[in-house]
Amino acid sequence: MSYSFVNRPAVKDDITAAVDYYKKLSPELARQFLKRIREAREYIAKYPTGFQVKYQNVRTLLLKQFPYHIHYLVDEEAQQIIILAVIHAYKNPEDYSVR
Repeated sequence: MSYSFVNRPAVKDDITAAVDYYKKLSPELARQFLKRIREAREYIAKYPTGFQVKYQNVRTLLLKQFPYHIHYLVDEEAQQIIILAVIHAYKNPEDYSVR
């Protein structure tokens, strides 16, 4: 089965904010962050239901190397993976669940 990805509008802002933060520390860190996002998406595409449901049918995947989770839903009927947010591990996911 092949799933398509759909990003909620705020996902771009989440990623941009993190990249901006890491760029200030090191441009290489910012590149690594984006690489880890790509790797995580590839993994989710292969195993969309491979992660435990954390809340309200939302699954999360912790990025390698960075303290960020990708929060997503799997819509089996539409064959879609809906990315809800890319959240720092210490933020409350409930703040993002209605985006």
